[in-house]
Amino acid sequence: MDEEKMRAAKPRRRDQFAMRGRLLLAWGLLVASVVLLSIGWYGVSGTPLVARQLAYLISGGLGGLLAGIVGVGLLVSGDVRRDRDRLGRLEAAMLELREMLVAQAEALNRLTDDSRDEERAAPRAKRRA
Repeated sequence: MDEEKMRAAKPRRRDQFAMRGRLLLAWGLLVASVVLLSIGWYGVSGTPLVARQLAYLISGGLGGLLAGIVGVGLLVSGDVRRDRDRLGRLEAAMLELREMLVAQAEALNRLTDDSRDEERAAPRAKRRA
């Protein structure tokens, strides 16, 4: 592979920083989700009035649930993106390998055709002599 192709195959630094940022954000949201759910549970468990429990449930429970869903979504999207990049590099390598094999097969066919032509021409030359 040429040096340019090698560089193109590697993710760029900006993409790496973006992927790391998404990863950190996803894990941060998952931690925030656990914290919000814990605060919500603690608030609900210490309050006997249902009206106040609903406030904790809405702020802690739904906020924690939303943060968890977004965090997991970011993790999954990062995995899908990474797999898509890997598959793209694999596809490019396979296409390059296919081109090389086709070129070698064509060269081999030309060689065998040339040798067959020489074999056919040799008996004719012997008959003439």
